[in-house]
Amino acid sequence: MFLKLSIPAIAAAAFMVAQPLVDEDVLEPSVENEVDHALRIAPTNAPPCAISREDAVAALVGTNRLSATERAIRLVSAQRADGRWLVGTNDVTTVAVGLLGELR
Repeated sequence: MFLKLSIPAIAAAAFMVAQPLVDEDVLEPSVENEVDHALRIAPTNAPPCAISREDAVAALVGTNRLSATERAIRLVSAQRADGRWLVGTNDVTTVAVGLLGELR
């Protein structure tokens, strides 16, 4: 009792089951919306960063190679309710805004 399946039927079944590959360096629309919202609520009068850019980047997104999606999620999650990003007591909003802008 073997089923006889044609090549087109097998190909159609495989096409319906196969998931498209996701490129983590391209932001999904939902993540892009969160990035846009974070940039909208970020203050435009933030002071210059008091620590080095490298230290701020390391504190905000770490030193490991992360995809654009992972960096965006970390940055958006670290934003405070007032729209600012802090590392300790240092305001690093200008660095965070720059990093988010690079992801767009």
